[in-house]
Formats: sequence, structure tokens, C-alpha cells
Amino acid sequence: MLISALLSATLVLYVASALFMLQQVFKPRSPLTVISLVTAVFALICHGALIYLRLAGDGFDHLNVSSSLSIVAWLIASLSLFRVQQANSLLLKPVIYLFAALSALLLVLTPADLGAYIGVGHGLIIHIVLSLVAYGVLALATLYAIQASYINYLLKTKKTSGLFKQLPPLMNIERYFFRLLSAGTLLLILAIGSGFAFLDNMFAQSQAHKTILAMAAALVYIITYLTHKATGLRGKPVMVLSIIGTILLTLGYFGSRFVKDIILS
Repeated sequence: MLISALLSATLVLYVASALFMLQQVFKPRSPLTVISLVTAVFALICHGALIYLRLAGDGFDHLNVSSSLSIVAWLIASLSLFRVQQANSLLLKPVIYLFAALSALLLVLTPADLGAYIGVGHGLIIHIVLSLVAYGVLALATLYAIQASYINYLLKTKKTSGLFKQLPPLMNIERYFFRLLSAGTLLLILAIGSGFAFLDNMFAQSQAHKTILAMAAALVYIITYLTHKATGLRGKPVMVLSIIGTILLTLGYFGSRFVKDIILS
């Protein structure tokens, strides 16, 4: 009963938050800023409680693709909510909130005892937490890279409109993107390092593809950041590299889990 109530509240609050944000985009003088913020905060609280109860119901013994996805969605929504300059993510937030709502629904529909067994020690928990946080930060960075590329396209083609006036300055978006990229890359490196420190064999048959894909993604992110620092690279090439890194990381984190948890089961 409590799970159902929390799920209903989470879905309603996320959808309401997304609608409030869209109204602010198309009607900038709409006095909904405080309402949208409060609604989003309560959505995150309900979503976080839902994740906790689902994991606690299984004794925190298993982690599957749905629970991982829901945790990542919650992290991304939290990061976007507490952004200092709210206008920088005004267009992204409706997408993020609706994705978080979908992830909450999948979390409840998926059996809690499905997936990888993680009740084996604190080292594995540290590795998983670092991995999920790194993925959340880097996924949000990729969304900002896409937004920056879109703004850059509008500027070059001079396709301005009423919506364009609501978009944040390009330099602000790019600056925040590279901050997220550097922080996420550092977290990813720590996650990979913790895997080598706490797991028996990161190149075992069941882990090799995850390790290789995560290391390849980290290399892409490092190259992107260092090239930007050395040459000032920005715009579409940065977006493409960021998307490539996120795809590699997604395949490494969720690809095999999806096959095992959803398809094979």
C-alpha cells in the first residue's frame, strides 16, 4: 500500500513539475517558480523514499537494471534541481523529470530480488555508488552538451524566436558542462580504481566487457576535456564525443544487466 501511494505521488509530482517548467519556458512571466521548485522537491523526496523501500524490502541484497536506472534518474534530477542558475537547465528539466517518473514506474514493476547480488561486502557497495554517481554526473553533462550544441546552431543559423529568448547564454552552458565533465570523469576514474581495489578480478568473464567499456568511456571523456583545455575545442565535436562516452558507459553499466534481468529472465 505504501509503495503504491509513493509511486502515485512520485508520478503526479514529477509530471506536475515538468508541466510547470514547460509553462515557465513558454510563458516566462508566469509566477510558478516557487510552486515548481516545491513540487520538484517533494517529487524527489517521494522518489528517494520509493527507492529506499524497494531496496530495503529485499534487504539491499540485489541491484537490477531498473533500480540502477531509478537511482541514476534520481541523481540527475537532484543535480538539475539544485543548479544555482535555474535558467540554465529550464529546457532540460521537463525531460529529466519525465524520465525520472518513468524510472520510478519501472522500479516498482521489476521484482526487487531480481538482478546482481550485492550483499557481499562494503567494497562492492563503494564501487557501485561511485559508478552510479559518476554515470549520473556524466549523463547530465551530456544533456548540457546537447543543449549547448542546439543553442550554437540557433546562433549560427539566426533562427531566433520567443523560445530562444528563454535560453541561457551559450558560455554559461559550456562552462557548466565542462565542470560536470571534469567532476564526472574524476568520479569515473575513482569508480574504476575502486573496482580494481575491491573486486577479485575486473577482467573476469562476467566483468571484462564492463571494465573495458568503462575504461574506453573514461578515455573519451579525458580526451574531450584535455583537448578543450589545449585547443579550446567546443560545439558539435564536444557534443559528439560526450555522447560517444555516455553510450559506451551505458553499454557497460546497463547493457549486460538488461540482457540478464529483462531478456533472459
